Amino acid sequence: MTGTSPFIGAGQFGSNARIWRRKFLNHTNTMVDILKACYQAGGRGIEAISAGKICKAAQIMKETHNDYVITGSTFPGPNPLIEDLIDVGAKLIFVHGMVADNKNSKLINLLDEISSRDVIPGIAAHNPISTLTYAFENSLNVKAFLIPFNTNGMFMDDQKKLEALINQNKNYSFLGMKTLAAGKIEPQKAFEYISKHNICSVAIGMVSVEQAKISTKIALDALQK
Repeated sequence: MTGTSPFIGAGQFGSNARIWRRKFLNHTNTMVDILKACYQAGGRGIEAISAGKICKAAQIMKETHNDYVITGSTFPGPNPLIEDLIDVGAKLIFVHGMVADNKNSKLINLLDEISSRDVIPGIAAHNPISTLTYAFENSLNVKAFLIPFNTNGMFMDDQKKLEALINQNKNYSFLGMKTLAAGKIEPQKAFEYISKHNICSVAIGMVSVEQAKISTKIALDALQK
């Protein structure tokens, strides 16, 4: 599925962050071009956040492609903007990593709120080992996790420990983000690594139509072996 970190100009992209934010965030059609290219290559969804025109672009895809799946993450500010994601038909909503990693009552309350809206609740984690361990030990109402996962071990804390944690917990669904480590890993290498682990889906940040087509095809070929 299409990741939206480049669209918001996330900090891990360094000097490109501001360029991509300016290019995408408030330009619906530019984002839709990427989403369509990903879809045409076999990618059937988006991992959205309610920022700029991202939800509008996601809604256009859902209205024009009946098998398009929207997942999303809450906004990390005081208002999590859950309603915006529900309005565009999000099937799975992750509590944002900036909130989830605090492992406190706000996380519990957001999971309950998402669940109460008949949407599958999930947890995104920027500190995955600590946050996943907390969720497992406390039997939180969650079965899906969005975690950084890449062959370079970037953003993963202890790579080997996280691999073991993921692979041992077969009753949960793990979705990989930061899979290309902010563009530092070639797609073939990235997704061959991921295919060896208990990862069911990936979010890929893409900034051109050609990149979307190529990266999506490589990911599907690797993950569907």
